[in-house]
Amino acid sequence: MTYVEEAHFIYDDDSKELIEKLELNQYGTKITSIHVDIFIDSIGEIFQSIEHIVISLSKSKISELLSIAYMYNCSIGVVPSPLQKKELKHFYLSSDINENIEISLQDEFKPVDLVKVNDELVYSQAIVGSIPFIGNNLKKTKLSIFKSFVHALIRFFSIKLQKFEITTENGQKIVTAGSAIVVLNHTTKDLLAKIFNLEQSMRNGSITLVIVSPHSIFEYMKLIFSIFTHSKKQNKISKYIGYMKSKSFEIKAATSKRIFFEGSKSFELPVKCEIVQDAIRINASEKFWEKNEKVLVNKETIKIDNLPDKNEANNYISQRIPFLKSASEERFKELFQILREDSKINTSYLVLMVLSTLLATFGLFANSAAVIIGAMLIAPLMVPIVSVSMGLLRADTEMIKNSLLKILAGIFVAILASSILKFLLPDSEITTEMIGRINPTLLDLGVAIISGVAAAYSKSFKEIAQNLAGVAIAVALVPPLAVAGIGLGYGDIDIFLGAFLLFFTNLVGIIIAAIITFQLLGFSNVVKSKKSVIFIFLLLLAISYPLYLSYDNMLKEHKISQMLLKHRFLINNKYIIIDKANVIFHGNVKILNLNLVVRESLNRNDFETLKINIQRLFNGKLFIKTKVEYIL
Repeated sequence: MTYVEEAHFIYDDDSKELIEKLELNQYGTKITSIHVDIFIDSIGEIFQSIEHIVISLSKSKISELLSIAYMYNCSIGVVPSPLQKKELKHFYLSSDINENIEISLQDEFKPVDLVKVNDELVYSQAIVGSIPFIGNNLKKTKLSIFKSFVHALIRFFSIKLQKFEITTENGQKIVTAGSAIVVLNHTTKDLLAKIFNLEQSMRNGSITLVIVSPHSIFEYMKLIFSIFTHSKKQNKISKYIGYMKSKSFEIKAATSKRIFFEGSKSFELPVKCEIVQDAIRINASEKFWEKNEKVLVNKETIKIDNLPDKNEANNYISQRIPFLKSASEERFKELFQILREDSKINTSYLVLMVLSTLLATFGLFANSAAVIIGAMLIAPLMVPIVSVSMGLLRADTEMIKNSLLKILAGIFVAILASSILKFLLPDSEITTEMIGRINPTLLDLGVAIISGVAAAYSKSFKEIAQNLAGVAIAVALVPPLAVAGIGLGYGDIDIFLGAFLLFFTNLVGIIIAAIITFQLLGFSNVVKSKKSVIFIFLLLLAISYPLYLSYDNMLKEHKISQMLLKHRFLINNKYIIIDKANVIFHGNVKILNLNLVVRESLNRNDFETLKINIQRLFNGKLFIKTKVEYIL
């Protein structure tokens, strides 16, 4: 093995410690050390006598030195300092500095390609546009790590696709849309090259251009996760990107103004990137040459089947991508047609409303959960509620009007049917199934919201639309209306208002949740009927207050029940144990259901004394119902 007779060592502030090791090398090479800033300033004076340089620099300076080496036809060796870890990886060098020094001084060089951008040579990769969390390092920032993360997070949720126009060496023009273009021209050790799963080489005579085009935030998240799930055995290119290879590219962008390179370089768009074959001669490790074999590619490669075409590209300009993938035009038309039909009143809807309400009413009087669930299964009220949600999202006045009329008709029929049935059953009593539907809380609102999401999602995909019945069971729209009708039959306004509040809670919660779900599924990038949706949100806030009060009462009920449970009262020398306690708020009246366990029989005076003791724990009027069990 022979070594160069003379070389200049170009270092920066991070690699001063290597000066002595280079100058005292054991290979007979005379080393002249010079700081990179001084070297660049005096390049014209000293470069006539230089044939080989050894550099130990960060990427921001390497490009400049490579351009100088190209200009003066000088060979290059690389000895990164321990701080320059990226350079160690890129050139496949070991952590042994002495080994790297030997490689850098060998008198054996091979040529590599470089990319010229607007007549200026560059070494690093480049980005046009935005790829948060992946390509942030390509733009220099003075922000702290935390602020950089927050900045990237904001950009992550505001990713926009823009139109790109790319012209290849052979004159082929590609118009598409994406969030970013990445220019790759070297090894797979780089993060971007790795996640794009593209074989790169500095000796294949071509540039690789990658267009990142996620159609949703979710798709972009999958692209980020591919960094951690990447395997060498994987040969499949991510479906969220397209790529092309050519000797040169001219790049134009609709909104981006500059192309940014790793380090500090940037160029104003449009730019022309072209490959310079065999631009410089370098020393490198055997592994580097294995990864960068000399393979000339004369044929252009264009793989853009996953990208929007020229006609679609215009639709993406300056629009934020949705959280989930935008619905296709075919799926949107299909769903919209179904929902339009669902919003219209028909005979079958009214018949099913009557039947489901009557069945629910019988189930409520019979105190049978099974019968009530059967009523929920045939109740059709969920359908127009989902339709009105889409109508509000898309500002479709006709759909909104028809859906609301259908909902109002269903409410009227349900209350009327249950009221009439109450008159036909004059001796019926209020059951626990009824009581459970006259005190809605924030928990019921939560059920309504989740059910609205499930309803909209189920309706959006015909293959899972059958699950809508299960959603109807969860949210229970008809039973509260039946209880409201029963309340009117009793002439009890508290029962009516409590049950109707539960229904209205379900109605508003489902509409809001369905609107948000349809938007996330990509059926509309913006809410077109903003005033109507704001009004629905205000209704949601309005009903949240009584729901909160009811929820607070429920917590108080539980607290009192737990306090009374197993409590022993000494009444007139008789011990009374409360085995079960349940508090029900009926309007302003509290009904306390107790199971008492005693050894001796209780008289009227004992019960009155017990009531006085218990009443002290409550505010307001209290009714107590008791069942007494005797221990023999």
